[in-house]
Amino acid sequence: MLQKLQQHPSNHPGYNQKYTNVKRFIRLIGAVQSALNYSSANAETGGYPETSGAFGFFRLGLIGALMLGFGCTTASWVVEENPVTDPESEELLSETFFLDPVVTPTPQNPILTLRPANQREISYDERLVSTRYIQQYKPRYGYLALGVSGMGLGLYLANTSVIDADKLSGRERALLNVSAVAIGAASFLTMRPVGEPRPAGEDRFLQKAGNVTVTDTVGVAPSNDDLARLTITRGDVDIVRDKPISLSDDRLVINIPQESGIQTLDRQDTTGLDFTVTYNDYRYDNHIPVTDFMQEYLEVTENNVPLRTDPANFSGNIIRHVGSSSQYPLLREVDNHWYRILKSSGSAYVMQEHARIIWRAIDPSDMENLVVQSEQPVFGDLSVERDLPDNRRVNPDGIAIVIVNGAYSDPVRPLPYASRTGELAEHYLTRVLGFYSDNIRVFENMTESEMNSLFEASDSLMIGGRQLSMDESDLFIYYYGHAFTDHDDRLYLLPVDYDPGDASERLVPFDEVSDKIGIIRSRQTILVMDTDWSRNSVFGHRAENDVRSGSGYMSDISDRLTEQSENIALFWAAEPGQQAESYKDNNGRSQYPYDIFTWYFFNALKEGATTTSEIDAHLERNVPFTSRRLYDRAQNSGFYGNPNLLFVRE
Repeated sequence: MLQKLQQHPSNHPGYNQKYTNVKRFIRLIGAVQSALNYSSANAETGGYPETSGAFGFFRLGLIGALMLGFGCTTASWVVEENPVTDPESEELLSETFFLDPVVTPTPQNPILTLRPANQREISYDERLVSTRYIQQYKPRYGYLALGVSGMGLGLYLANTSVIDADKLSGRERALLNVSAVAIGAASFLTMRPVGEPRPAGEDRFLQKAGNVTVTDTVGVAPSNDDLARLTITRGDVDIVRDKPISLSDDRLVINIPQESGIQTLDRQDTTGLDFTVTYNDYRYDNHIPVTDFMQEYLEVTENNVPLRTDPANFSGNIIRHVGSSSQYPLLREVDNHWYRILKSSGSAYVMQEHARIIWRAIDPSDMENLVVQSEQPVFGDLSVERDLPDNRRVNPDGIAIVIVNGAYSDPVRPLPYASRTGELAEHYLTRVLGFYSDNIRVFENMTESEMNSLFEASDSLMIGGRQLSMDESDLFIYYYGHAFTDHDDRLYLLPVDYDPGDASERLVPFDEVSDKIGIIRSRQTILVMDTDWSRNSVFGHRAENDVRSGSGYMSDISDRLTEQSENIALFWAAEPGQQAESYKDNNGRSQYPYDIFTWYFFNALKEGATTTSEIDAHLERNVPFTSRRLYDRAQNSGFYGNPNLLFVRE
């Protein structure tokens, strides 16, 4: 029996090698047979020593225990369902040499990269394949325990005197022993599989099942130092003709904007480029649309254009001002009035009337170099804009109105820094005067109808959902813009839609505005007028019959306003016949984005002035002196009303 098991042809390719650990079990059976032989010898001599029998059965119990820990594995060859390609059957059918575009241009990276390549068409045989799998088995311990018990019982009965074994013949006793061992072996061989079969990593090709053709592209190292030739055509015009280009690291790298010389195009110009590149037996031909190497940019068409945080035209959302020809990546158009653009720190908005859309090819890392610095410094750079005393939220019931008109049309001189002035006023109102931001309204570029309706006959005013209270609310009004008088010495404020050809319909009489302000009930009202009454300021040249100095109309109209209440004060930037000039640095070279009056008015608040009289004193010390120093011209600020009104409350 042992010889038959040892001669089993388990190495045959298609044979299921069922028990590769059977040799261990064979050794176990050999040990059992030795014990049986020993017992048989004792039986034939007519004796069954108790010590020898006990020792023999102890050996059988030990063998049974060892059988519990045995396992085995099997190996089988399985024919796979799908045929596979035989790599050794490769047959070359054809090959083509060409320039492979390994990197195609994008708007973010307008680079075309080509490499010499060989495209081969290859045929392969498909064959069935047989794969060897390994399966592990463990004993079924219930069956094994039952079988070992049966085997032990059979051996015991065959080799002891319990059933008069001495009366059995040698053949009968041997048959009973073999039967007992067979029961134990059967219980051991009834095993359960553990897990799924595992591939052994051995495959064998069988018969041919067909063939397959594949196309393979591989890079080819250049064989010499010859130069490639580049031709670029746009429409019917050759921009570049047979230009030599050298290879770098076995690649042809073509910077499209640099080679074509095209950096920007009008938005309507969408004509693409046709490329032809040749290198020995290699060739590349392709049409590249404009959208593949350029993207839409916004180009600013005016100077000092504000970039805003949202699509709304007020001074509080200005990020910075930029100069003409500044360019930014375009994100989208908003409401037919705004463009949303991309800056290095995020997005921003620009009014459509100040910019145009173009095509541009550019490296995004160079984006900031496309920004032309505005003549206007960034807010916070000037001394009057920073290091302010912090008195926020000390005047929660105060209401402020800031009017800044700057977008005048020809022939009226525009005021390019109106938005910046409104931003400065709002900055001081929240930080120094302690107003809530919701109670501050900044109006830019108001028309005649808007200015007339702002203070429409009413003894109260509501801003941001809060209504003025005569006992708790302070009213602060700031105006920056043009104004002048007619020949009857009547003062007018100029809205941005002022038309000299229709002056009577496009002017805002200041006496009517002051009358409306005078009847508004508040704890106190302070009106600041950063303007002059000179037509020279309005039209930019000295006009005939300009304002006559010495006339008393400014005093009359100011007294008329302040006499309506003891809690009203009025500041003027200049007297009749004087111009309100812009502020410059100490050497008089760099013009600042504020008038002299505005600069020193807010500078007084920064330095700690808290009452109307302290502000007036600061203006009297600095405005006339600075105007003489910078322009050799008189400018005297004016003040009317209660000198003891508080700007800053505790």
